[in-house]
Amino acid sequence: MGKGRVFGHVGAVAVPLGAGVLLHLWGTWSMRSAPGVPTALAVLVGLVLAGLAAAAHDALFREGGSVLALVLLLAGLGAVWIEARDARVRPETVRCVVVGKVRVTDHPTFGEGAPDAKRLYHHTLDCPGGRPKDFAWEERLGEAGKPVEIAYDPAGRMDPVPASENVARGSLAVPAVLLLLSTALSVAALAAEGTERRVW
Repeated sequence: MGKGRVFGHVGAVAVPLGAGVLLHLWGTWSMRSAPGVPTALAVLVGLVLAGLAAAAHDALFREGGSVLALVLLLAGLGAVWIEARDARVRPETVRCVVVGKVRVTDHPTFGEGAPDAKRLYHHTLDCPGGRPKDFAWEERLGEAGKPVEIAYDPAGRMDPVPASENVARGSLAVPAVLLLLSTALSVAALAAEGTERRVW
């Protein structure tokens, strides 16, 4: 195996996995960092990283490579971004007191197969530091005078939630499988170059 083919095989492994790691690092940092990176900028940088990964992947092949590998690469990077979003937790927890009467609003949905109507309970809170001031949730947290613990993001990137709900829900399993499949197909496509075999 020549140096060019070795470089190609190393790239076929490094591009999907390296891009996945970089995108995950960027996603988690931009969504949790103290400076509060604007969402539009975070998404734009994520799209640029995905585009660079796709271009680097395409550059590995002389005969076009595997279209399915490229699709899996982009799907895997999208799944990485979703996982980074779902792995977020609010960095601050504060003990507040419910003030005044809890207001209830109903939000109906329309059309066949639509989800059930949603009922929201709007609480006015007295919190140290004054934040958060208003809090809407699908359950009543308590009447006036009851203490409640609320988790919130001082940068305002996420809505506040009860402290008990402030848990990471992301999973790396799906993006890892997609990126590993992309890697395997890319390696197979490189091995098939110059032969009659075609890898989709």
